[in-house]
Amino acid sequence: MKGDTAFVAHFDRSGYNVVSVHAGNGGTVEPNEGFYDLNTPVTIRAVADTGYHFVKWTDEAGEWLSAENPHTFTARSDTALWAHFSNIYRVNLSAENGRITLGNGTCTYGTEVTAAADTDEGYYFVKWTNEEGDSLSAENPLTFTVMSDVTLQAHFSNIYRVSLSAENGTVTSGDGSCRYGTEVTAKADADKEWYHFVKWTNAAGDSLSAENPYTFRVKGNVEMRAHFVMDSYRVSTSAANGTITLDREGVYTRGAEAVATAVADYGYNFTRWENAAGDSLSADNPYRFAVWGDMGLTAVFSGIRTLVTAVATAGGRVTGGGHYDYGSQVTLTAFPDSGYRFENWTAGEKLTVQVGNADLSYGFLLIRTAFDAYRANFVKEDGGTDVGVGATHALPLPGAYHAEGVLHLVNLGGYSVSVSTMTGERVLQFTADGDDAEYAAALPAGVYILNAARWKERYVARKFVVK
Repeated sequence: MKGDTAFVAHFDRSGYNVVSVHAGNGGTVEPNEGFYDLNTPVTIRAVADTGYHFVKWTDEAGEWLSAENPHTFTARSDTALWAHFSNIYRVNLSAENGRITLGNGTCTYGTEVTAAADTDEGYYFVKWTNEEGDSLSAENPLTFTVMSDVTLQAHFSNIYRVSLSAENGTVTSGDGSCRYGTEVTAKADADKEWYHFVKWTNAAGDSLSAENPYTFRVKGNVEMRAHFVMDSYRVSTSAANGTITLDREGVYTRGAEAVATAVADYGYNFTRWENAAGDSLSADNPYRFAVWGDMGLTAVFSGIRTLVTAVATAGGRVTGGGHYDYGSQVTLTAFPDSGYRFENWTAGEKLTVQVGNADLSYGFLLIRTAFDAYRANFVKEDGGTDVGVGATHALPLPGAYHAEGVLHLVNLGGYSVSVSTMTGERVLQFTADGDDAEYAAALPAGVYILNAARWKERYVARKFVVK
């Protein structure tokens, strides 16, 4: 140096190796290294791998720097940063009007978690919502896979629905919504005056109550139905000398058709139907009628008038024959002529069945087992038998019998003949064209009544059996 000298120092802005960025397990960083001028803003970004999420930035001493991502800072010196990632997530559950019983806590990504909540008394579960209030599910418990932090809230309600309906009626009170424990009165009216209330049933059809109105406390959703049915009426029957049968056991709904059938006892015919006041209703049998209320029905039967014929052999006479009502007492009396004595009584179609004893009077009850043709038999005092005039008395009596599908008539030529069942149903009607005529007649097995008449001559009534 030869003399005074002046020096000037010149400085310029230097670059710093500011950023060295490292990524922990579960992600990467952008950029991972860079040079920046002093006081220059630097932005770094952490990118999490699938199943991981960014947690924080720390310095090389592990001190927390920031939880922001991206993270921006000012370059003032060389800086090293670390990005931290985690696959642990938080499941945060809460309940409104209830309590969480399962699912709260932390777990790794992809874990299947079941969230469950119980209600407070009187409440029922409605739904799960997320932290924005969006509905997620109506299932409880709810099972889901954790893909991130989860915040769920269980919602419960104590508002219940009372749903009422009526069959053949109208609900007038009780339908709607109410809180748990509310006392509700359900009431329904019939649509028509001839219907009556029977019961309330639940949704399964189980009977709940026969009361209307029906008061109960709401402990849950209620579905009930009121049942009304048409009024039923009873037809009461009575009959002497016969029986009555009714369909449906004698109980009918309003306006329903009833069918009454009368069956006469042996020896009787059906005549007519009468009501409880004795008014004549019908002569039809069966009798069909509509039922509009409780009623009494009587079947009137009349006894069949049967001709009891009484004849005598030569040597006497007999009294007591004629028409009798079924069940009547009949007395026949024999009167021998001079020189004759009474021997016995015989009966039946061929007058060969001996009945009674040797008494001059023979009495019997005209019932099903009784004969309707009798003969008094006389003999001469010297022991002989007169077959002259007596033979005329012993001619076969008018009658009929059935064999092998053929109706055989005896001494009924020219008679108007009708054949009826024991219930009075006519099955045949014709005029006999000969005394001993035969007619094909395929009749069901049973007992029949033959009635025959000819001008002003006597009336003949006979019963015969078809086997």
